[in-house]
Amino acid sequence: MTTTYWLEVSVITDGEGAEAVAEVLRPFAYNDGVVLEQLGDETNPAPDALETAVTVKIYVPEAEDTPSLRQRLEEILYHMGRLYPIPPPTFRQLKEEDWANAWKAHYHPFRIGKKIWIQPSWVQDGEDSDSGDFAQPDDVVLVLDPGMAFGTGLHPTTQMCLQALEQVVVPGNSILDVGTGSGILAIAAVKLGASEVRAFDTDMLAVETTQSNAAQNGIHSIQVHQGVLADVPVTTWDIVVVNILAHVIVALFDHDRLLEYVAPNGKLILSGIIEEQLGVVETAVTHAGGHIIEKIQVRDWVCLIVSPN
Repeated sequence: MTTTYWLEVSVITDGEGAEAVAEVLRPFAYNDGVVLEQLGDETNPAPDALETAVTVKIYVPEAEDTPSLRQRLEEILYHMGRLYPIPPPTFRQLKEEDWANAWKAHYHPFRIGKKIWIQPSWVQDGEDSDSGDFAQPDDVVLVLDPGMAFGTGLHPTTQMCLQALEQVVVPGNSILDVGTGSGILAIAAVKLGASEVRAFDTDMLAVETTQSNAAQNGIHSIQVHQGVLADVPVTTWDIVVVNILAHVIVALFDHDRLLEYVAPNGKLILSGIIEEQLGVVETAVTHAGGHIIEKIQVRDWVCLIVSPN
């Protein structure tokens, strides 16, 4: 009997390149799961705590591992490499049990901020994190499976958004999650006490993932749909959170009246911003009439908390 195997496809790049590589590889991955592996100490905020190299990995079941698939992946990355330095992919076959362990090796319980606890679904309650920390009775526990690349809570852009939500959400708030991805931010908002949460994404798979993750966390109150900001009526929300990319954020200000969706005393949380792109986002905020009240930074990623006046 032939041993079932999984094809591991890996690409080594940097923090900015990893984002783009993850997006182009995701449609080929099993369950759209993408692993981003960055060696070093993730709990240390020092700029040199993590190596600059990021390894992007996807896994493909044996039945889908064909010469044409490998050629297609090589061609996609070759074309990307003409615009940004990205090496060819590396292919490796893993046995079934090695694949399962490879997934789970990247996901452990961990704390974000003061009371948000990320709990992989296969980990037993009470198991401690790599840092020796334990979930506490009053923690906001988010149960997650690995899925979309930047929706697991592990990437700095998502971590900073969660920290910002922990700071600003007041029970009873209304929340608009623009480009929800895996739904982690919308789910966290509900668990932090938000009474009305609307989330949307251009990708139907993200909508389905959000619905699945919300159900896994016992939440059924999030309004989630496929679409863009222009589909949402211009009514004000206590908190609007946008964890996308700098150029998309700027376009939302310039063409979609992003700040008008924020209540007069509300907050706008912006993340997905590389430090070198911060200037253009700050300019867009200022031109729209907003005021930056706080910056959160993890290595070369920046998150802004903005007041509409």
